[in-house]
Amino acid sequence: MTTTRNEFFRNLKVAMRGLIYEIDGDHITVGEKDNIINLDLLALPPREIGPTISFERWQLTISFTSQSDEQRANFMYMFDRAFHRGGG
Repeated sequence: MTTTRNEFFRNLKVAMRGLIYEIDGDHITVGEKDNIINLDLLALPPREIGPTISFERWQLTISFTSQSDEQRANFMYMFDRAFHRGGG
């Protein structure tokens, strides 16, 4: 994903509405006990357009543990909506 780290964590707050989560560096744990979702950020080389424009890029890995298909779909829907950007 092309975003700044600060923007990612700002959008994460929206995505996590009502969920318990903990941030440890670039690792985010969502939920508790046996119902955990792990999110891991990994910095990628920036996307460079010409000599003066550079965009931060991140790889996000989302790992589900014991969630049902419906719970996974609901989580991804909330996550996608929080990070959605309009375009033309």
